[in-house]
Amino acid sequence: MFNNDYFTGLELACQCCGKYHFEDETLRRLIRVRERLGKPMIISSGYRCPAHNKRINATMTHATGQAVDVSVAASGAHKLMKIALEEGFTGIGVKQKGPIKRRFIHLDDLDSIPGERARPTVWSY
Repeated sequence: MFNNDYFTGLELACQCCGKYHFEDETLRRLIRVRERLGKPMIISSGYRCPAHNKRINATMTHATGQAVDVSVAASGAHKLMKIALEEGFTGIGVKQKGPIKRRFIHLDDLDSIPGERARPTVWSY
């Protein structure tokens, strides 16, 4: 991980084993979003090792080192999504139902995969 003013390896590492695997270009894109947003971004999930992903029965986006979930709600979520799309994130997952503390926006910059949903794309949880 390269040195930056906004994100630590610890907050982007796997929550179960502490392994850090995060793509530099995704981190650069995340930093640009943070700078434009103008306020801290709380990462609720960064990289997930394959074992962690399997335990929580999740898709493999986080295991690529190209995805994060950001804790955010209400108008902050809308602003984050707008900036993220402008900065080149191609996958935006929206979880804005339920308790405020459990709401988040998923961001990834994966390429389109033949036979999968085209990118950019937005979905809800």
